[in-house]
Amino acid sequence: MPQKTGLRTDSETDGDLKIFVDNELIEQEDVDGAATVEDALQQVQAEFGPLGRMVVSVRCDGKEIPANEMAKTLVQPIDSFERVDVVTGTKEGLVIEAMTQATACIGDTEETCKKVAELLKQGDTVEATQMLGKCLLVWQQIHEAVGKSIEMLSLDPDGITAGGESLIDIVARPKTALLEMRDALQAQDYVLLADILEFEISEAIESWRAIIAELHREAEHRKQNANH
Repeated sequence: MPQKTGLRTDSETDGDLKIFVDNELIEQEDVDGAATVEDALQQVQAEFGPLGRMVVSVRCDGKEIPANEMAKTLVQPIDSFERVDVVTGTKEGLVIEAMTQATACIGDTEETCKKVAELLKQGDTVEATQMLGKCLLVWQQIHEAVGKSIEMLSLDPDGITAGGESLIDIVARPKTALLEMRDALQAQDYVLLADILEFEISEAIESWRAIIAELHREAEHRKQNANH
């Protein structure tokens, strides 16, 4: 359970607004009814930031606020809602969760690549390229998750190694494979594309696995140290 904040919600005086942080009703006497959602979140972050926690998601009146609606929601008066739920988490916890999801996703794309290679050999380029497009989107998301995880853990990319290799060298393999796939797609050379997916992409995926595993290990190590 998070520590009690020094905030007191207006619900204690008018019975309307309730703000919860990690399912705990907080006090927020410093936030008046005209304050925006952003004002309230800033105070929550200021309260929990020193404890190593950060705001990771927000629900307003039971609705999870997606990223594309966050900016619009932040400027709304806080008292335009009856209940605001704020979920916080540690940076280490977020990295562990992200890398766990990345591990599952990278395994799924490996199986998909095998299916795509078979479809290309059979001449079904339409379905194959559609499936490959989904893989490329997942790889992009994993790339972004890795970058954000490195930033959250304040790691120096030049100092990260896995299996005795530097992060720069490891990333070079999937980057090279992706560039080769792009060139094959642009040239509509589906025979070459099938060969890349069948013989080269597995090595690139193993490179991603090594990066993901190292970030997961580092986050777990820091989490354990923080608990001692």
